[in-house]
Amino acid sequence: MNRIMIAGLLLFLFSCQDMPSEADAIKKNEEGINHMNEGKYELALVDFNEAIKNPGLTLISKGTIYRNIALTYHELNKLDSSIHFSTLAAKCFKKNSYDYLVNMANVDLLMEPDDLSVNNTLGLIYLGDYGEEFADPEKALPYNKKAFEVNSSRVTEDILGRNYYDLEKYELAEMHYERIHEQYPNELNYTLNMALIKYKLKKTSDAELLFNKVIAQDSSYRETIELFKDNNR
Repeated sequence: MNRIMIAGLLLFLFSCQDMPSEADAIKKNEEGINHMNEGKYELALVDFNEAIKNPGLTLISKGTIYRNIALTYHELNKLDSSIHFSTLAAKCFKKNSYDYLVNMANVDLLMEPDDLSVNNTLGLIYLGDYGEEFADPEKALPYNKKAFEVNSSRVTEDILGRNYYDLEKYELAEMHYERIHEQYPNELNYTLNMALIKYKLKKTSDAELLFNKVIAQDSSYRETIELFKDNNR
């Protein structure tokens, strides 16, 4: 009996040594990314599929690899597969977290590329509304332009104007904010944003008139405005 137990223990120890670790999966995932960057999508899929089979993966790593598989299928124009793996990726993350929203938005975007809410969600995510760590105005721009194209409301125009401001494209931001400020002259946020843009464009007299209007509506903005001026002289 003791000999059988010892043999079983040895077998278990050797099995553990052969079990792939998460580090092995991450390395394989990185190889897949390199193949993707080289345009070798079929080879990338082989790497990702090997990585995803690793039993030691955390949910976060699984989600990342599923996302990479989805992106690869998208590059191969296999949209059904891309949707499927984006859905699997989303399920690996907490609902309404950044990663969950991006993956689910990707599913909806593949199914309905002109959907307003999907483009709006992705545009806001990459403007940093869900966390500054996710801010990427260049990435946000096509989604916010599409949202405005689908529904040219003051909400989508405001967001698009913000996007141009973040990209330091102040003339384009001015164009959008002049339009919505003209329509809603008493909306404090539009007045303030218009003032910030005018100041950036060195239209100081126009900016000061607008800043004064903001302060007249809400004096608590005085310190914020002065700080902005000090940082942009």
